[in-house]
Amino acid sequence: MTLATASVTPTPATFANTGPKVVLIGAGSAFFGRQTIWSMVSKPALSGGCLSLADTDETKLAWTRAIATRAIEAARVPLRLQTSTDYRELLDGADFVILAFAVNGVELRGIDAEISTRHGMTMCSADTIGPGGIMRTLREVPRQTAILNEVRVRCPRAWVINWVNPTAAMGIAMMRHHPDLKTLAICDGPHNPRFNDNLIVNAGLATKPADITDALRSRVLIRSGGVNHFNWLIEMRHNGEDVTPRIFENLKKSSQAEHIATSEDTKKDLANQIAWQLANAFGYAPMCVWHTQEYLPYFQSHDIDKIHALAIRQWRVELRRQWMQECADDMRALADGARPIADFLQKTASDHASDIIEAMWAGLPKTFYINTSNRGAVSNMPADAYLELPCVVNMNAVQPLPFGEIPRPISGYIHRVLDEHELAVEAAVTHDRRVLRQAFLASMVSVSIPDVDNCIDELLAAQRDYLPKEWYPRADVPRASESSNRVLAHV
Repeated sequence: MTLATASVTPTPATFANTGPKVVLIGAGSAFFGRQTIWSMVSKPALSGGCLSLADTDETKLAWTRAIATRAIEAARVPLRLQTSTDYRELLDGADFVILAFAVNGVELRGIDAEISTRHGMTMCSADTIGPGGIMRTLREVPRQTAILNEVRVRCPRAWVINWVNPTAAMGIAMMRHHPDLKTLAICDGPHNPRFNDNLIVNAGLATKPADITDALRSRVLIRSGGVNHFNWLIEMRHNGEDVTPRIFENLKKSSQAEHIATSEDTKKDLANQIAWQLANAFGYAPMCVWHTQEYLPYFQSHDIDKIHALAIRQWRVELRRQWMQECADDMRALADGARPIADFLQKTASDHASDIIEAMWAGLPKTFYINTSNRGAVSNMPADAYLELPCVVNMNAVQPLPFGEIPRPISGYIHRVLDEHELAVEAAVTHDRRVLRQAFLASMVSVSIPDVDNCIDELLAAQRDYLPKEWYPRADVPRASESSNRVLAHV
């Protein structure tokens, strides 16, 4: 498709054309497209650059182009705009490449969850770990690899920032198979200052995030880390005083209040009660419990006494469909003017990727939770363990800060999670059924070897239109597509 370009003549010389070129692949993303546009027009360090939007969905790409054009005009910044359905047309000269794509993500996630449940493994999120996370690794790693191969040729000095789940597995694939490129992986959950500020409020050090000052932040020590979606609060101190008991007390109260909750969002059902059970058992609180609960076997309804066990419920695709439709309606309204662009500029906020890009480009001394190789930060984990840790950044490197030890048994669980991710990535790259089986068996929620084998068979059969042909050596297996570049749609 022809490369579409739009530009706006700058007004007062407040901004110079010195900003970065940022390519967003999966620009129609319900999660990240609008926030990236907002950040690029709102941050002075970025608004003199170029925003390049790519998506295979022509309708959503047209919406994002219209939103970006309106935002640029309203903000009166010199941001240049490019759009294309072929991301390769946009890569030349890129400083940053953001990955936010998915392959029919919602529906395939629903299939993963449904089939997993039939074989004794309940997935309340189904996008990171267990059968759902492994299958998503098989789908997304080949597409990420195709993009990185193009980056290597067209913009080898660019930073590649991955949003795509499973974050740790995608990051491991980048680290293992494209070590010559500058890569990192992130999640929207541990996004500072929001993440740390919420902990400060939960510890009773402030009544609300808006009251928190930089002076207060400087007096608070927070050690939180682990693997993406499986990170834990190890230590929190205020002026040297241990305030984790306050976090625990708040969590206990929240778990008691949850008994009367009526939320239909099954990702959050029982989340506070499960978080309290884990914190009370291990002495460390999970920071992403709505994902962490499906990593561990304790909430899979295997309670013989049927007394106090908490059981997660299957991820519900209809709830995500509804939310995605609401996001699409908002994008359409912004694109056609039904929602004022001034309202968008006033109410939208920055995203994690854009904050990192700003800090790198402008040399800002900020700390971010980033998924990267350990390199000695956690003293009792391997150097190449792909962990989510506090990091500092610049245009040349991401450096995790010294962390100390992650205590047992959390460190043991992290090893198992990483083993599962490593095996899933190896399976995605080699198309080796034996390695795929090992990845499933490495999962802490796997029930039995026959259950795993049957689950794998059914998942592969259900997804042959979305996986590389190497998984289907028989010529009589029908497939709709064999190209890893064909589908690069939004998350």
